[in-house]
Amino acid sequence: MELSNETQKKLERYVNLLVNYPVNLTAYKDVNSAYENLILDSLIPIFSDNGFSSSKKVVDVGTGGGIPGLVWAICFPEKFFYLVESVKKKAAAIKSFIEELNLKNVKVFDERVEDFAKRYREYFDYATCRALARGDIALEYLTPLVKIQGLVSLFKGPNVFHDEWEYIQKALNIFKLSQEKIIEYEIEGGKKKRYLLIFKKLEKTAKIYPREKGIPKKYPIGESI
Repeated sequence: MELSNETQKKLERYVNLLVNYPVNLTAYKDVNSAYENLILDSLIPIFSDNGFSSSKKVVDVGTGGGIPGLVWAICFPEKFFYLVESVKKKAAAIKSFIEELNLKNVKVFDERVEDFAKRYREYFDYATCRALARGDIALEYLTPLVKIQGLVSLFKGPNVFHDEWEYIQKALNIFKLSQEKIIEYEIEGGKKKRYLLIFKKLEKTAKIYPREKGIPKKYPIGESI
């Protein structure tokens, strides 16, 4: 993973802005921990994702303080990133970071993904989320946003196969997704195992998805009969 000096400086500046922002945006309160658990966690797997490298328009849903979308925007200026964050204070923080870092390839949308999806349906090459929801719920939010043959990725921890895999498999069938790749990696010197799960969209998504606000979490698709 090679980054230019300018990119590294922007990442370091971003981490400082994130950690020191007056509104709580991350559980990590020192720069080193934030860099390891947020920046490196966003970057290590993506350099092994060939589908991402060929994608031009990328959306990050529930981006929080800009993870991973703002990190990617810093590192991949040739791509364009849309960051969706429904919490207004967090969205305002991201906008201030973008201005401070002078980034021209990223937009922030302070709205719910259910509303965003009405305007940007099947628009993106690649959709992701890092800490949005359980896998099947996240897939309901993300899949309608990508084109046919587009990719959807989920950042997950070590228990995903025990806790979520059954629900994810059901969602793959409903949303006509195929399993493209599973990237296993580690952060914090091997102390934390992580996964990036990547899926390909095979068919057009039914217009009923995503369902109305609150329904995907109240009645998860992975628990449907």
